[in-house]
Amino acid sequence: MLVRVGKNPIALNAEKMDKLKLYKPLKGFDPANVTVKSLGNLSVLLKDRGLISDVTALTLTNAGDKFDRFGIPTDPEATFNALEYFAMQLDNIQKNDIKGNKYASYLIPEFKKAIHVLQNVETYGKYGPRPPPIESNISEKA
Repeated sequence: MLVRVGKNPIALNAEKMDKLKLYKPLKGFDPANVTVKSLGNLSVLLKDRGLISDVTALTLTNAGDKFDRFGIPTDPEATFNALEYFAMQLDNIQKNDIKGNKYASYLIPEFKKAIHVLQNVETYGKYGPRPPPIESNISEKA
């Protein structure tokens, strides 16, 4: 499913992330090994800085939540694979053929966006701030 979703390198504004100096808090981020709590913190960080919408933040915050019969979260520190979680959710929606369902049709692009955001945060956390584009260096020297 992740292959079908693909990648969207512009799901997050890397230039804005550089200006906000987000490399340090995102360094080493691994969406395949996150906790519900850390994913919630990530979504707040990105939303508060205007990098993702409220809906995307809520989608990320709710990922992987498991509740007991009283509605109390069970083990928010347990690790899970967030990319796999969203891929499985997308697959379930498509397998159950609920494409006519308006709520499901709204979730599909949101889950895809969540996957793209997580992929971009992982890439940014690995490689950090990007050097300025070559064109801007040339124009500054000219």
